[in-house]
Amino acid sequence: MIKYILHGGNSKKVNPDNDSFFREMTLGSIGKTRVLLNYFSREDGEVEQLAEQDKQRFLQNSDNKDLEFEIATPERLSEQLSRANVMYMRGGETDKLTQKMKLTSNLVELFDNKVIAGSSAGVYVLSKYYWGNDSAKFGTGLGVLNFKTYCHYQPKDREIIQKLSTYKEQLPLLVLPNYKWVVVYG
Repeated sequence: MIKYILHGGNSKKVNPDNDSFFREMTLGSIGKTRVLLNYFSREDGEVEQLAEQDKQRFLQNSDNKDLEFEIATPERLSEQLSRANVMYMRGGETDKLTQKMKLTSNLVELFDNKVIAGSSAGVYVLSKYYWGNDSAKFGTGLGVLNFKTYCHYQPKDREIIQKLSTYKEQLPLLVLPNYKWVVVYG
């Protein structure tokens, strides 16, 4: 079974909802927990700083678990996922993340028995369809989860939600405000 944790965005902010999101990723883990940090949606120059921020967030919210961190690379993702217990995909540019994730063909098999968490672009890449916040258009994710998704939701976004709900085929619609998250098992 795969545990997906889907986060509405803005995971960098320190608040109780984001703390619980980071806590959920290692909840129930025993012994050494290998966390794969995926920044494919970001510029290379940002990766080290983002990794340091995220490591601190994990450590502050893991109840002193034995965590080992690794930064994902597109060329070695298959090998890295085979060792990982958790993969966290931070938000950023969805198209960039999607193109790099497509380089690994057997993702669902590699996700088996793992926690796969995504924030914003990390949710969109897993979804079948989404509304891109920055692009202001429909996008197609990898379809790992058969959902239509919208992150960074605010009440003023009702028209976007209506458009997304009628886009292509009928699928469940997942709408997530900043900081909020859900767990889906696959």
